[in-house]
Amino acid sequence: MERAYAWLLVAALVSDAVDGILARRFSWTSRLGSLFDSLADAILMLVAAYGVWVFHPYVFEDYGVAIWTVIGLWALQHLLAFVRYGRPASFHTGLVRVAVMAFGLFLATLFMLGFERWLFFTSVALSLAGVCEEMILILLLPEWTPDLRGGLLEVLRRRAAERGRHQS
Repeated sequence: MERAYAWLLVAALVSDAVDGILARRFSWTSRLGSLFDSLADAILMLVAAYGVWVFHPYVFEDYGVAIWTVIGLWALQHLLAFVRYGRPASFHTGLVRVAVMAFGLFLATLFMLGFERWLFFTSVALSLAGVCEEMILILLLPEWTPDLRGGLLEVLRRRAAERGRHQS
């Protein structure tokens, strides 16, 4: 049962990545598509966490504080986005994409080869950095802005350019 779950999870992670690549490559993007992609990502991550809980409960027992910290901050980030924008954040920053790739690699490794502590903590660190970046973006951006690939640096550059235009 675990092996079948693992293959389905890997297929879902790969299809999510391919979907994003194709959407950006061929400009098949929209605000609604970005919103649905964020919702699908959230569901996929929750299903993945549940699979770890069921098939590898020792990961939650030994590293639960780190896992629940990431999940809690992730939930807080989405709550902040709902309060601010009335919808989940769909920034899709580069940092978040790297964090998701690391998490996907951790999951594939966990289910196929076993627990790798360094990969787990790399995923946690990247996830925490990505969630923190998105919370800062929610505070800085007055309106919902999907697909902000450049992340915080892009927003800071835009703000500096606007200030420069207003001072001229």
